[in-house]
Amino acid sequence: MSKKEYPEVGELVIGNVTDVFPYGAFVKLDEYDKVGMIHIKEISSAWVKNIRNHVREGQKVVTKVLKVVPTKGHIDLSLRRTTAQQRKWKIQQYKREKKVEKLLEYYQKESGLNAEELETNILEPMRKEFESVLEGMEAIVRDKTLLSIIPEACRDSFFELLTANVEVPTVEITGYLDVTCPQRNGVEIIKEALMAAEDDGVTVQLVGTPRYMIKIEAEEYKVAEDILKNISESVTSSVEEHGGEVKFTRK
Repeated sequence: MSKKEYPEVGELVIGNVTDVFPYGAFVKLDEYDKVGMIHIKEISSAWVKNIRNHVREGQKVVTKVLKVVPTKGHIDLSLRRTTAQQRKWKIQQYKREKKVEKLLEYYQKESGLNAEELETNILEPMRKEFESVLEGMEAIVRDKTLLSIIPEACRDSFFELLTANVEVPTVEITGYLDVTCPQRNGVEIIKEALMAAEDDGVTVQLVGTPRYMIKIEAEEYKVAEDILKNISESVTSSVEEHGGEVKFTRK
């Protein structure tokens, strides 16, 4: 898959603030040769008296894409709709992608491949099979059989590069469920619903009645978010069947 010209709605993007004006700010996106805009209402959840107290020229920011209009070249961004965990994850992801670029430069030099050969033997197969080269590298480290997409002459040297330099990351997110049930056996109903949610990478912990903490650890942020959403919906469905109530809060 070749690199996209525009980001997708909902995507987290990183960039530098280039201009700040009373009603918003422009951001030059690092991963795309594009400029997006944050309207003042998307700067902060709190009232913004002075926008420069929140953003400044030259500042590196992580934002969420709200709207993309390719025909006009418009990209609407939001700063307030990103969490601290999302911002941390995105910055780490960006740094890892830059590391990938350096690794490929090193591999090209050490293997004696020219730019065209690197593209044909490594980059094209990876982009065709995966969303990104980085995703492909991590997938191959997890499962060596995926190395079959690379021409045989390059497999050993490329796999050696990956195992020595690529770590498969994990992300951790947290949510809270306030759960109540008026039935006589309400405690058991709640317990069963929460126990059904426990799985590898999922931790359920009582914070203090009626609040439970749900902690998710996964290899990708989107996967973790989907798991947390599914758990919230599953527990809510189970408890509400017995007349109970569930309130979900995202940390």
